[in-house]
Amino acid sequence: MTEPDIADGAAAPVDHERTAELLMAELPAPRFADGRFLAWLYDENPYGQGIHEAIDDPEQGGLRVAHYGLIPQEYRNADGPAKAVFSLNAVTRSGTQRKGYFSQIGSRIWRRAAEGGTQFVVGVTNDRSRRPVMRLGWRWVGRMPVLVMPPVPTAANLRGRWERRRASTGWLASAEAAEWLGDLDERPVTGWVNRWTLDHLRWRLAWPGCGPYTVHRSDDLVAISTVEHQGGVPVAVVLKLLPRPGSPSTQSGGAALFEACRAHRAPFAVYAGFNSQVVVRGVPAPDRARPAPLNLMIYSLVPGVDQWDFEFDTFELLDMDGL
Repeated sequence: MTEPDIADGAAAPVDHERTAELLMAELPAPRFADGRFLAWLYDENPYGQGIHEAIDDPEQGGLRVAHYGLIPQEYRNADGPAKAVFSLNAVTRSGTQRKGYFSQIGSRIWRRAAEGGTQFVVGVTNDRSRRPVMRLGWRWVGRMPVLVMPPVPTAANLRGRWERRRASTGWLASAEAAEWLGDLDERPVTGWVNRWTLDHLRWRLAWPGCGPYTVHRSDDLVAISTVEHQGGVPVAVVLKLLPRPGSPSTQSGGAALFEACRAHRAPFAVYAGFNSQVVVRGVPAPDRARPAPLNLMIYSLVPGVDQWDFEFDTFELLDMDGL
């Protein structure tokens, strides 16, 4: 891509407090109340520093009008690991959407990522953003499925013994957490999967302003969940299903969703995404009950990764920036 024309706005060093103000104005969420969440997100990732830029408009007194960021991740397939980034916090201030700020910032930071050895970018967009992103060369993989399951006490769902721990700061730093989480990245895969190493899980589960997270473990599976409330009713949200080494190559996730409902005293559980090794069955959530359209996107930065032939092994809510 060529260097963008930034005549309509001035490229700015990113100040977390000013960026949080922009995000709170356009994407209101408690985590954007100040710059602490962004400092954790961009500066404390065990895979390295985030790549992010902003644009300030001199005609509006230097008002921050756009921001976009990438956070480092690492994926692997049967051939081994590869550096990746996750695309997030792409926002332009209301009234400035048609000035091309996203493509201006995007071309620069995608190039910076490629120069640092990143092979591809993963993102999840809403429907409004999907087609503009595709026009920039991204591939739309499809919508992430969202399933709802009540806690049905079938024999399969009641089978096995579950332990659970709240993912507090103290527990995440403990030897027990290392024993529970330390070997989950060792399962063989064919398609691409996000690498959930111990350091990556410890960082992600310490996400400030989100959660609290609960870690559930059976003989065959580790599940990560949280609880949301809709109209005062608790909903168990299953964010990740991680088969343990030595467990069956394909297993049911029904018991994990049942366990999450029990842990959060919820009348039903929600699961979004897909997992080649863990089968989850439920009722498709109606559009009005979905958290967002959740369009999964992929953009290759190097010739060695063909985005049109790219196959995800697994992609779930914990692999993105939701919840």
